[in-house]
Amino acid sequence: MKKILFIVTVIVTFYLSPFTSRAQQLLPYQHQPHFNASDYKYNNPEVSWVDSVFHTLSLRQRIAQLMVVRVPLDMNNSQVAEFSRTIGQLGVGGVCFFAGTADRQAQLTRDFQAAAEVPLLVCIDAEWGLGMRLKDMFSFPRNARFGELPPSADSIVYRMGEEIGRQCRMMGIHINFAPVVDINSNPKNPVIGTRSFGTDRERVAQLGIMYAKGMQSQGVLAVGKHFPGHGDTDVDSHLDLPVINHNASHLDSIELYPFQRMIDEGVGGMMIAHLQVNAFDRQRPSSLSRPIVTGLLKNRMGFDGLVITDGLDMKGITNTYKHGEGELLALKAGNDILLLPPDVREAIETIAKNAVSDDSLRLSIDQHCLRVLHAKYKLVVSNAIDEITVPGPDRQAVCQEIVSDLNLNLDRSIDTLVQKAIDAHATPGCQVVVLHQGRTVINRAYGHLTYDSDADRVTPQTVYDLASVTKVAATTLAVMKLVDMGELGIDDKLSKYLPYLKKTDKAGLTIKQALSHCARLKAFDAYWQQARGYDTILSLVALSPLNDKEGMLYSDLGFMLLSDVVKRVSGKPLDQFVAEHFYRPMGLTSTTFNPLNQANTQTIAPTEDDSLRGLICGSVHDPNAYAMGGVSGHAGLFSTAYEVAQLMQMLLDGGQYHGRRYLDTATVALFTRRHFEQQGNRRALGFDKQLFNPSKSGQTCVEASQNSFGHTGFTGTMVWVDPDYDLVYVFLSNRVYPSAQSNLLAKMNTRTDIQSAIYKLLTSK
Repeated sequence: MKKILFIVTVIVTFYLSPFTSRAQQLLPYQHQPHFNASDYKYNNPEVSWVDSVFHTLSLRQRIAQLMVVRVPLDMNNSQVAEFSRTIGQLGVGGVCFFAGTADRQAQLTRDFQAAAEVPLLVCIDAEWGLGMRLKDMFSFPRNARFGELPPSADSIVYRMGEEIGRQCRMMGIHINFAPVVDINSNPKNPVIGTRSFGTDRERVAQLGIMYAKGMQSQGVLAVGKHFPGHGDTDVDSHLDLPVINHNASHLDSIELYPFQRMIDEGVGGMMIAHLQVNAFDRQRPSSLSRPIVTGLLKNRMGFDGLVITDGLDMKGITNTYKHGEGELLALKAGNDILLLPPDVREAIETIAKNAVSDDSLRLSIDQHCLRVLHAKYKLVVSNAIDEITVPGPDRQAVCQEIVSDLNLNLDRSIDTLVQKAIDAHATPGCQVVVLHQGRTVINRAYGHLTYDSDADRVTPQTVYDLASVTKVAATTLAVMKLVDMGELGIDDKLSKYLPYLKKTDKAGLTIKQALSHCARLKAFDAYWQQARGYDTILSLVALSPLNDKEGMLYSDLGFMLLSDVVKRVSGKPLDQFVAEHFYRPMGLTSTTFNPLNQANTQTIAPTEDDSLRGLICGSVHDPNAYAMGGVSGHAGLFSTAYEVAQLMQMLLDGGQYHGRRYLDTATVALFTRRHFEQQGNRRALGFDKQLFNPSKSGQTCVEASQNSFGHTGFTGTMVWVDPDYDLVYVFLSNRVYPSAQSNLLAKMNTRTDIQSAIYKLLTSK
């Protein structure tokens, strides 16, 4: 009867246990449905494969599947053949590489997999990339360097994890024992140090999550280590057993915090350290402790992924426990994988002998074996690569790009320039966004909304009045779209679409002239003092006299007329047209005219404290645009630096963004080149361009190429795109608060100095 009960228990465990576990998916961050028994019949490939393999394994082979053994260094051919035969005969679950060259490891991996009846889990301990173990591969900086990043640059850690994962997959590696999420709280710690992301539990947790997500996106299992926290120790567990005497409350709030966060985010593996944690178990090290592995990690913290011991050949274990004894206790504690047993044969035999008379141990062996087999199906069988290959120069280039972006974000020259401007009251705060080669390499927010001591801080979500950046981020885009649609041409006369110009001196002006600021229109006039309303303001523009002098003269009036062209040709006001064709399909939720009218109200930076209008916040600063109802071709658009950067990236990519085409590539090229260069006009159609002879007093930095284009705005804004450098730069501020009288921001060259610093950082790579 006892034997029958045992068999029934095994069968029930086999069919149900693997699927009730979230982390049995082992490639987290892809939400899985709840268990439904009807989905897991024998026609399920995973269940069929696991079932077929499991029932061919003897007790000793099932135990061996829990072992991951060390690959010896510097083996000759006969030693390789012998090692390969041994792991094949024993049926060990996996191998772990520690040193050598990439070509050598790739060939050994092919040999070992060919000799194994059950596919091996190939593991590596490559915390900062394959170069940590393979001398001809790339090494990223240690985690501590990434821990210095501002939160806005966390994506760089994701990209590092992603690239490490990609290279692991190319090499046939399924598990990387990373990231380290220990908090480096003890300066005397001899083993963690720069391997940790730092001393702040929130940053350690967040960066560990980003690393794990990046790696697991490539089908490589991430392993958080060293649970329950190796940061506050002064002994190396490779040499002896560290003792932690903090109480449970302290451990919960500090050491365990990053691990809990990673569990909540679905990390697939967890490595158990060799630590004497007296708050949880005074009898045994954490890796051999059932109260810690099963009671704390699994039951209380809810982890259901693969549990892996730290190396069982470390002296933190071998100083006290005999070969086989440590492995037996680790299995009973609840570990799935017994890593680096010093004598794998002895370990298998010790566990097998104890299992003969211990039904619960045999059941435990079967449960852990099933978990390992399910992991193998997901990581090896169903996620197989066509061929094991060594990462080449293209991958090296990607790694170097990530490190360059890291250095760019750690450089403090931009911060210094911004702080200098804030201290001088040139602006109370600002946003800076840089996209390089299609990636966000800088997205920073500085200062406050005003100079008041209790003012809200600027965040990446703060909305700014773009002022004349409206000309390129709204009006020019709209005209480009209408050209694409065949609704107008750049050589068409404005009067073709604006009948009220036909009997004025503006009857012969073309769209191209208005866009290039060479239509002899006045620069500006205070129409708001004479009239209110969109149509009445435009009637005054129509009656204004032209300048006698030919040539370029920057003018708001041409763009006021162009917004009316858009309205009359499309049948929709400018704000509706650009929202329909650009902002909404691109997902730009903060880019809008009249933001106070929007349902999704956000923090808006105030502009001027005006004697007539009071503190202006959420309505356009420009008085003519305000008198026109907040929507005009020369001003009125509000946005964040990141959303403006997305618009500019679309232009940089020839009118395409995230796989969708918004403008024809030829149209983008037409509008971003000069058309009146022979007349000494540097401007393109709508866009400003670099000076013919760049100088430090120019509207852009001297490093910007002649192919670059962009615009500035009166409120302290700037956008600039440089195709030669694959670069987008956006600076937004409210320098007009509380008064627009002294343009100290321009006098200090803050915007262009920051731009110059960006070029220098990029070219220094």
